[in-house]
Amino acid sequence: MTGSRDAGAGPHLAWLEGPLREALERSLADRLAGSPGAELNLDNAFWGAPAPRDLGEALTRLGPTCVNVVARVFERFHDIDPTLGLWTQIRYLRNVWVGGSAGFKVVYAEPAAMRERLDGQFARTGGRRMARDTILGGIEHQRGALLGALAGSMGSLLRGGEPLDADSWREVHRPDQEAVHVCVGKREPRPPELDDIHLDWRSPVVGVNEATRRCRYGLLIGVVHWMQARFGLGKPVFPFQSLDDRIAALSAREGAPARWAEFAARWRDARWTLAMRGSDGADEALRWLRECDELAPAQGGGG
Repeated sequence: MTGSRDAGAGPHLAWLEGPLREALERSLADRLAGSPGAELNLDNAFWGAPAPRDLGEALTRLGPTCVNVVARVFERFHDIDPTLGLWTQIRYLRNVWVGGSAGFKVVYAEPAAMRERLDGQFARTGGRRMARDTILGGIEHQRGALLGALAGSMGSLLRGGEPLDADSWREVHRPDQEAVHVCVGKREPRPPELDDIHLDWRSPVVGVNEATRRCRYGLLIGVVHWMQARFGLGKPVFPFQSLDDRIAALSAREGAPARWAEFAARWRDARWTLAMRGSDGADEALRWLRECDELAPAQGGGG
């Protein structure tokens, strides 16, 4: 197959905004230096391979889908808190995941300060704000299996108390739309699984209880959200991975028309820049995916 070779993420790093790039660079540098608490930083980039030599190589190993998720989370943090006070409480980014939700585990600079800043976003007017989950709303983000966490929380639930292992805050924005969800563990030493920041593809939040400062959830939306987050049902298309998979499969066939080879080369030139552009880049990647699907039948006929 003809076409330009994908040079990876390195040449496109200028698209990363300063504070986002700084957090990624700090995460990689401190892991490579063996700093305490940094041993799981950017973990996907270390799986089954020697340590990445620089940030471009680390992000290349994460892949454009994961890089795009990180960029989209940063965007939402900026929209919620334009001062980026929330973002600067992220000391390290750990492993990134994509599925029924998408996000990354974190190490907070000061967990207490992160809690205070999240609570401070509740009073925001004229824009997006954050509100705490109820115990049931945050039950998936406690330790252990779901039924065990539910049983362990029942007494606190009946008393109107607090979650046992982690508090969580959801973006109050548009019900049934993509929203950020932030979890802050309550235990010391800090179990790595409790501190994370992720995107819910379909937010269950329909409003807030101003008296308790807790989220209110829609019943039907809540069920749909839970099924998606828990089992991946109805999760969105991830265009970067879908495009890469289609191109890999179709390009392996013989008789690829020149138009197809040209498309694949253009995509390799564009994919990293789009990944680092966050939600806008993801939307544009969906348009590329539609173009790819229009070309695919012609390619299939030539195989």
